[in-house]
Amino acid sequence: MESLAKPLRALEDDLRWFVRATELRLLHVTASPGLRGAALKVIAGMEALPANRSPFTVLEDPFLRADHGWSSRARRMVEDWEGRVRVMAETGLELGSLSGQRPASGDPLAAFGGWLNLVLSALRPPLDGLVVVLAPTRVDDAAAFEGELVELLRRPELTRARFVVVELGEADLPRLHEELGGAALRSRCERDDAAFAQDLNALMRSVDPALPGPARAGAAWPRGVVVPPRPGEREPTPEQQEAVDIELAAAGVSPALAGAAGVRMQQYVLAGALHLREGNGPTAIDCQRQACHLAYEAGAKREALIQHLVLAGYELAAGMDADAAREYASASERAEQWDCPLEAAQAELALAVITARQRRHPEAAAHYARSAEAARRADATGLAIEGWRLAGQMAAHAGLDERAAECFGRAIELAEDAEPDVAASSSAPRAARELAERLRAKGLGVQADSLEHTANRLEEGMPRSVEGLY
Repeated sequence: MESLAKPLRALEDDLRWFVRATELRLLHVTASPGLRGAALKVIAGMEALPANRSPFTVLEDPFLRADHGWSSRARRMVEDWEGRVRVMAETGLELGSLSGQRPASGDPLAAFGGWLNLVLSALRPPLDGLVVVLAPTRVDDAAAFEGELVELLRRPELTRARFVVVELGEADLPRLHEELGGAALRSRCERDDAAFAQDLNALMRSVDPALPGPARAGAAWPRGVVVPPRPGEREPTPEQQEAVDIELAAAGVSPALAGAAGVRMQQYVLAGALHLREGNGPTAIDCQRQACHLAYEAGAKREALIQHLVLAGYELAAGMDADAAREYASASERAEQWDCPLEAAQAELALAVITARQRRHPEAAAHYARSAEAARRADATGLAIEGWRLAGQMAAHAGLDERAAECFGRAIELAEDAEPDVAASSSAPRAARELAERLRAKGLGVQADSLEHTANRLEEGMPRSVEGLY
């Protein structure tokens, strides 16, 4: 897509200039979130330019208010350098090792500067200077981030270090640009949303699952022309095909969708997703319905259920709650018949959300309970616990106190029998506290205190076997 390629080409041009113009101390790149990963690959690739004499080190640690990340960056930079020392030694090029050396400062930023100075001192010809790519995944405090960059760039011993800063529009760095003046270069690797929409429209118009070969995805290809078999290419024997089908099934791929039917299904899925992205809900639903039909027609049960769930999701997104509920109910029934418990759990969970949104709390409680049971059979313990907790909440909203207590209890029991890390990360502690509140409201303080203790123990990852130790 040209809307994506164009900003990346512009970034590459700026990087080529930055590599050659060694008087530049900073290349400041503002990237769109969707282009950040591609931009980092382009930046890292510039190290291989023939004109470049400086190693690149890419540091992606976030800049948080609680932790500015300089200690992590220093560790990664040192690990990267020591790795280079080992690799370069194999090619006969000697680099200075940092082993045994350590900056004296306890301040993380000053220590980072100290490590950077050690790396610069360890460089050997023909290498000259180091390019530090600071690409924090998140910047919580742009002013502090900028201030610390200014401090690094002012240190005289670090003049051979140059910086590429990649941010997502969180840090405009005006003070840094003012201080560096012509020694700073600005680059924008941002997607043009209007051009991107045009590219998507062109792609949607070109995708046609019924066409042969590359024409399915919009490539130039004569209509009705199918690629001939290669010379000497033979159809597999029944025995060979059976062996291939067994291998596909073992890898989790339906043999029925490994050929033309699967390709057509994927094309309808792609077309549906693109139409949905552009807000064309009816066409997206039609495409996804075709994908669902192809999967069912091929007899690929699990894949058909997945496509069915996606179809229902599209209808739900389009505000077609009644249609979505019918599709989810159909998918749930088929999943139970075909012994696909995880898909059944997902369908029942969606039905629970729909009915809860409509304030049909008893029905929502029943759907959450069925989702929990199916999730348990699928060994999705965390999902099962959450299902029982939400079933308890819905039952409580409906005034079904005994049923609510039973559902909360099921969630807690599942957590007690689960691995400690699963229990700790689940919603079981919350279920225990919600049940404790209900018991306390009824004057059952001792039982409520016991449940609070259980909640604390589950959160700390302690199994039931330690109960008697406290």
